[in-house]
Amino acid sequence: MSAQLRDRFVSVLRLVACSLVAMTAAGCGTGEQARQAEMAALRSQIDELKKSQVQVSNDLGRVSGELKALDAQAAFLVGETKASAQEREQLKAAIQQQDGTLRSLRSAVDETNQKVAALSVPPPAPAAKPAASTTKEIAAEKMYQTAMTSFRAEEHGQAVLEFTELIEKFPKHALAASAQYWIGEAYYRQRDYNQALAEFQKVTELYPQSPPMAEALLKIGMCYRALHDVPRAKETWEQVVKSYPKSEAATQARTLLSSLASPGSSSRPVR
Repeated sequence: MSAQLRDRFVSVLRLVACSLVAMTAAGCGTGEQARQAEMAALRSQIDELKKSQVQVSNDLGRVSGELKALDAQAAFLVGETKASAQEREQLKAAIQQQDGTLRSLRSAVDETNQKVAALSVPPPAPAAKPAASTTKEIAAEKMYQTAMTSFRAEEHGQAVLEFTELIEKFPKHALAASAQYWIGEAYYRQRDYNQALAEFQKVTELYPQSPPMAEALLKIGMCYRALHDVPRAKETWEQVVKSYPKSEAATQARTLLSSLASPGSSSRPVR
């Protein structure tokens, strides 16, 4: 459209130039009536030129506005990409932390069993049944591993059912807090941010001294951001930094707090 207007503008200029030449020639050999006709034609062409200039100016203004909109959209997409990369790193770190907790629990159970075996007197019965506590540990760990397998396979609905069953059967178990955290994570991955927020808050209410506490607070802030409640998100991330300054969650919270102040930041999360 701008190229067409430019060609039209050039054409009008050529017509004006031709008219001026014609007027000069006419002035030498024609009378007053011919000069007036030429002047009228010239004024008409000048009016046409002014209209073309106005149209060009309007088109330039429109194109400038479209370029600004494209720049804003590009900045938004860059912010979305950064948020997506941060969330992937957060999920990876949380899985590694929970796996480490599980390994520590297994080591503690093995050590306890060894001490019991070394101090206890063999019973007269030919075979001894495993202790009830040991059986519960094994059952809870098996259920946790099964639920984590479902979660990693992105079978989030099934994972929620399995984690919930673990909590119901072993509410005081050390893995119960982690199971509750992953219930919230499963809803978050499904973009059900209201339900995810409620599940993460259960970690802070029921298991305030548990290992996933810092990660749960971090994700509570992310849920608030996804629900466009930026002030609460900021407040929650500041709580993570203050209460758990040396944790991985605190490092991520500082990054998210910094992103709130950047021009390209976004309140919409990306998986």
